[in-house]
Amino acid sequence: MVDVPFEGLTVVEQFHSRKNKVYLVERGGWRLVLKVYENGRCKNEARTLRAARRAGIAVPEVVDVGDNALLLELIPGRSVNDYLNTPSMGEKALGVAAWLAAFHGAFRSGDEVLVKSDAIFKNFLVSDRIYGIDFELSHRGRPEEDVGEALAYLLDTEPMFSEEKYALGRRFIGRYEGDSGIALKNIDAFVANSLRQAAEFRPGQRELLLKKARDIEDSRPFTPRR
Repeated sequence: MVDVPFEGLTVVEQFHSRKNKVYLVERGGWRLVLKVYENGRCKNEARTLRAARRAGIAVPEVVDVGDNALLLELIPGRSVNDYLNTPSMGEKALGVAAWLAAFHGAFRSGDEVLVKSDAIFKNFLVSDRIYGIDFELSHRGRPEEDVGEALAYLLDTEPMFSEEKYALGRRFIGRYEGDSGIALKNIDAFVANSLRQAAEFRPGQRELLLKKARDIEDSRPFTPRR
């Protein structure tokens, strides 16, 4: 039995989520997303989503906020992850780069930006445009945190660490820097750090991911040749 924190909701189905309970719900003929938190991060995500909407960034609208739950606009579409290893992979990945550039640019202060966090391709939806979702870990920090995480995710999905993906990663950086006006610093170290974090949750690929992290730090394939 689902404990629904808002009135008038009918639960249609539960989505897969590692951190929280997320449901597709209906209210008054409208389909919405209900996110129930178990970690106290509800208000942080609501705050970030509302600020992003005011800045014109493509994110779901916050419909209602509870003590530990959000009711959100449902964005129809598929995740960017679904387009990996398809003819549209490059276009969709560069769309994520453009989204991150706009998001960081809207909340930039000196060398710091508002970091989306969890900037994996599963958290970007392709609809009428690309939308970002999942902001509960958003915080002030370096733009390289998000870009490095996105690039690490690109590289460690099958086929892992292909030359095509390294090349696309360099195009990703070019698109991000061109759109944002931000020159990324020491980006290879951030990619390597994200690979090490991924290794903690993937024991079967741990040694490969740690080796590739070391290789990227040594060879610096994403450092722009200025």
